[in-house]
Amino acid sequence: MRRIILLPLLLLCLVSKAQTTMQEVFKSMPDSLMPYLSVNNRLDFIDFIESSMEAKVTNGLGGKSVMTDLNNQYLCIQLNESSVVQMRLLPVSVPVDGMQQVVCMVQTYGTSGKESTISFYSCSWRPLSWPVAGLVSADDLLARPATMTEERFNELKAMLMPYLLCASLSADDDIITLSISNAQIPTDDQADVDAVRLSKTIKWNGHTFK
Repeated sequence: MRRIILLPLLLLCLVSKAQTTMQEVFKSMPDSLMPYLSVNNRLDFIDFIESSMEAKVTNGLGGKSVMTDLNNQYLCIQLNESSVVQMRLLPVSVPVDGMQQVVCMVQTYGTSGKESTISFYSCSWRPLSWPVAGLVSADDLLARPATMTEERFNELKAMLMPYLLCASLSADDDIITLSISNAQIPTDDQADVDAVRLSKTIKWNGHTFK
């Protein structure tokens, strides 16, 4: 009977060891992935947030970087005026490097016209060629309103070229919201452009976003 009781406890311990926190992952991040920030910068961010202080540091280029959000699964850093980094720990159905989580990193560049890149890593920061079949093309994020002519819609699509895909990780759930962006939209056309642009939220299912 004792063996039967101990086995579930042992399995529970093994599962718990296969989990980590964003704080621990962020501390161990290689400097090469975010050269702006030193190890001390990263540790200061965590200390400031946990002390309910403004998490602002002087980065390696002499500018200011601000951590705006941090919890056990997610963080967001405004590296500078035109660069934001988000990370989220995502659960996986099959362990990766012995862990039940992977790191999803979204880096967004630009001010008015924003473009994002999406990368995946193991919790030990090994790059992963992770499938992202659920990520849509920019064409999927445009739709013609019923009140708009096909001619006007095509004109706006041409105006939005080249498309910039913008992504945002949720702080509270395993989802990404996708939209398109373009830096050069004439003011007179902005309302029509906003009417044809869509956003789409896709959810992580343990192995991809769909």
